[in-house]
Amino acid sequence: MMKRLFLSAVCSVCAAALTFLPSCEKKMPEKDLSDYGSMNITSEPSGAQVSILGKVIGTTPRVTNPVPSAMYIVKISMDGYEPAWLPVTVVPGRQVDAHVALVPETATVIINSEPTGAHVQMNGQEIGDTPVLLPDLALGSYSASVQMAGYTRRDISWKVQNGRPILINVPLMNNIGTLSVNSNPETAELEIDGLSYGTTPFKDFLEQGQHKIRLAKTGYKPYEKIVTVKRDETTEEDISLEMLPGSLSLDSEPTGAALFINGIDYGVTPYKRDSIEAGDYTILLKKDGYDPLEQTVTVHPGEPMDRTFTLDSNTGSIILSVNPPGMNIYLDGKFICRTEAESKSRDVSRRVTIKNLAAGEHTITVSNKYAKPDVKSITITVGKGKAVQVPEVSFWLPDTTIILKNGSKYTGRLSDKYTEESKKIAFRHSAGITEEYNKTDIQEIIPLNIIDGE
Repeated sequence: MMKRLFLSAVCSVCAAALTFLPSCEKKMPEKDLSDYGSMNITSEPSGAQVSILGKVIGTTPRVTNPVPSAMYIVKISMDGYEPAWLPVTVVPGRQVDAHVALVPETATVIINSEPTGAHVQMNGQEIGDTPVLLPDLALGSYSASVQMAGYTRRDISWKVQNGRPILINVPLMNNIGTLSVNSNPETAELEIDGLSYGTTPFKDFLEQGQHKIRLAKTGYKPYEKIVTVKRDETTEEDISLEMLPGSLSLDSEPTGAALFINGIDYGVTPYKRDSIEAGDYTILLKKDGYDPLEQTVTVHPGEPMDRTFTLDSNTGSIILSVNPPGMNIYLDGKFICRTEAESKSRDVSRRVTIKNLAAGEHTITVSNKYAKPDVKSITITVGKGKAVQVPEVSFWLPDTTIILKNGSKYTGRLSDKYTEESKKIAFRHSAGITEEYNKTDIQEIIPLNIIDGE
C-alpha cells in the first residue's frame, strides 16, 4: 500500500515533466534544453517492455529523448518474469544509466497421491515419495510419473502460467491379480520377467498386465510363454514340460560281448546311441567263457548314461609241467600239443597252459609210445575263473644209442652237459642211473626218433 502511495506521489511530480516528453518519435520544438537530460534503460534479459506512467515507450535497451530533470519511475516487464520498477533521477545535461536484472516468475507445485507414499519421477529421475513439494518452478509445461507397487502407474502433466501455487492430487488404482503356475514334473525353476521366483508349484500376487514366464528343469526343454494377469482375478497355468532324450554308451570287459537291450539284439559291445528316450532299459550281455550278465540301467532326460560292465569268467585253466620234451598231451581225448624243450635243456619242457576250460572235471592224458610208461592220465577239477597248477608229470624217454669201441651198445639219454667238445659224456641208462664215458672210447652216438604221431 505504501509502495502504491509513493508511486502515485512520484508520478504526480513527474506529470508536468512528462508533458515535455515527446511521443519519442515526434520532434521536440526547439527550446532551452539546459535543464534536460536522458535515460539509457537496459535489462537482463533484453527485450523487456519499458513503461512510464502506464505509457509504453519501447523495449530494452532504450534511450529516451531529452526530458526535464526530475525523478521518474520506470516499469520493466516481460512475460515469465516478475515486473520491476526503477526510480531514475534525470540530471541536466547527462544520460543516466538504468539497468535491472529481471527475476524469473516461479510457482510452487505440490504432488500428492491416494494412497500416499508413491514414487514420483521427473525426466527419468526420482524426486521423492508423495506428498512431494516442488518449489520455484519456472513458467512452462511439466510432466511426471507416479507409481507404487500394487497400483497402476499414472502419468501426469501440468502448466505453470503464473506464480500461484498448484496442488495436483493423483488417485491410484489397484492393479494386483494372482498368478498360479504348476508344472509336470514339479520343481521346475521359474522366472517371471527375467527374475527368479523359486520353483513350481507357484502362486502369488502379481501386477496386472502381460508377464513373460520361463520354466527350466534339467533334462527337459525350456518353456516360455506370455501370460496376462487381470486385476482381482487368478490366472492359472498348468504346464507339461517336454522331456529331452538322453544318450546311452555301453561297453564290456572284455569287449565284444553280444548285447541285447530289452530283448532286442544290438550286435556286440562297444555300443553308443546319441539320442534315446529317457527311461529304464534291461541290458543283457553274453560272451563265450563268461557268465551272462543282466542289469537294468536308467537313462535320465537330457543326460548321458555311460556304463562298462565287467563280465565274470565261467572258465578255468590248467597249467602243466610235463618232462621230458616230446610228450603228447591230450585233454578229454583231444590232442592239445607236444611238449617242447626249454632253452638249453634236454630234459625240461616248457610249461603248457590250457585256457578257457569249462568248470568241472577234465582228464589230462600224456603219452609217447617210446616212453616208460608210455601213457599217464590225470583227472583234474577246474573251478570257474581258477587256474589249476598240476604237479610235474615225468617220464623216462630214451633218445640216444651209444656204441662203444669194445662192441657194447646202450640205449638211454645224453645229459644236458653233453657238447661236441666234451672229452667225456654223461649217459643215463635209466631213470636215476648215470655213467660217464670217455669220448675216445665211444665209436658212435646215434640219436633216436622219439616222435610219436598223434
